[in-house]
Amino acid sequence: MQVRPTLLVADDYPENLHLFTLYLRRDYEVVTATTAEEAAERIAEGVDAALLDLNYQGGMTGLDLIQRLRADRETASVRALALTAHASPEDRARCLAAGFDGYLSKPVMKAEMLAAVEALLAGG
Repeated sequence: MQVRPTLLVADDYPENLHLFTLYLRRDYEVVTATTAEEAAERIAEGVDAALLDLNYQGGMTGLDLIQRLRADRETASVRALALTAHASPEDRARCLAAGFDGYLSKPVMKAEMLAAVEALLAGG
């Protein structure tokens, strides 16, 4: 039996978590988080890649989280994709400059998310 990659999906909207889990669960083990702090805990426990929202209710942002991950030797190499409703070219550039490996703007279609995750896991 082939081991399926584990993905973290972090978003503070339960509807988004549910939808993204439906998109991904056929091909991946999916764990979820509703805050950046909870996402950091899940990443420390071990995941193959993380899909991180940028905005959460209170606390750290996704940009704060990716900078924290990149600064920590234990989590610096975790592949991470920004998930955000902020869709301008400047938003994309800001996410990539902060340390994200990829970027998806919401609303996200299933095929688009699957292709982005495949590329993320392949290192591209």
